[in-house]
Amino acid sequence: MKQKNLITVVTDHQLTADTIAKAIGANEKHEGYYLGNGYAVTWTGGAIIEAAFSPTESFVLSTTMDCRLVYAHNFKFAMRDYDNLVGYKKTEQDKRQLATIKALWKMSRTVVNAMRPDLSGDLDFLSLYYFIASPVDVRRGWMPILTKKAIVHAVNHGPQNRKEYEKWLSESIYNHLVDLCGNESDHKPTPIMEEVPVKDAPNVLDELGIGCSDMPDPTDGSCTITTDRIRIYTKRIPLFNLPYLLVEAAVELGFDHEKTVQTAHILYAKKLISYPMTVQNTVPVGVWKLMRRNMEILRYNSKWGHAIKDGTPSRRHNFKGETPYHGFGIVTTGLHPTDLDRDEERLYNLIVKRVIDAFEPAAPAKGHKANGKKKPRRQSRKSQSRS
Repeated sequence: MKQKNLITVVTDHQLTADTIAKAIGANEKHEGYYLGNGYAVTWTGGAIIEAAFSPTESFVLSTTMDCRLVYAHNFKFAMRDYDNLVGYKKTEQDKRQLATIKALWKMSRTVVNAMRPDLSGDLDFLSLYYFIASPVDVRRGWMPILTKKAIVHAVNHGPQNRKEYEKWLSESIYNHLVDLCGNESDHKPTPIMEEVPVKDAPNVLDELGIGCSDMPDPTDGSCTITTDRIRIYTKRIPLFNLPYLLVEAAVELGFDHEKTVQTAHILYAKKLISYPMTVQNTVPVGVWKLMRRNMEILRYNSKWGHAIKDGTPSRRHNFKGETPYHGFGIVTTGLHPTDLDRDEERLYNLIVKRVIDAFEPAAPAKGHKANGKKKPRRQSRKSQSRS
């Protein structure tokens, strides 16, 4: 590792690192990292550094505080020890990978945080940063979709909206601390929006502690609100989130949950679906715009392409103003699969079917075509005979 002045990209898993490395031209494969084109790409193998909550003094929730320093102040960081926890012999492998990350880190002018695009990914990276304790310029590579264009932009420029990302991160870290402290503060997290099929409403209401034996079924578009969730009920099929995907894959494909998670992550790393480990199943405006093109690509799907109807994708899953950093429903990326094994193909087609159903264009108004033009008025036989 003689190359100096690197930009080092750190991600969770080798499969994701391989995809990122190919996109940015880091094509030399070494033990524990990829190198090339001024970049190094390495991986942690999961949450390699554990953060133990141990506040040394009381803290104040304030928008003027740097959320990262608040996190550093209230946690102690150490390398995980799976050997003592579950008897899984991984400590030596973790030590070697951590040594590789440290060496690359010290030769880097910028380190890109390309951990999974959710709060746990950010916290895992912060734990690693404060454990290594070697200050460096950091850029957040937020990658819910792993297409080449998305990867290059994230590595070189960071989040699409840096201000919005920082606001989300601050709120999320403070809420995390409040939860750990058991503080009954009035500080409430920004609600996450999701859609729930009307047929599942009784189970959802039971989860919320709302008795529904004497209640009518929720109507299409009605909602229930908790401290962290807005559930909107719909008669139409919603997008998959991870919980719904786990259930559907078990019923339709016979997959256990571990197999579904592993296969979904492979599809994500192969750039075919968005990040699947999410509880959100709505989409922000930008993702809906991408689906206008991606739905056309799905017409080439050999199993479900024929089911795509003409017209603009439905916007009923799209919530204007919802931050994408809460995560969003599982969607396809617009790329056509070429190298899937049988199980990957089955799960991918299950997701394709759900995307097509969820984004099915709304039925045109009576007397109008799907493109919005009014149908010509049909002449009666009597008037035709007169002419």
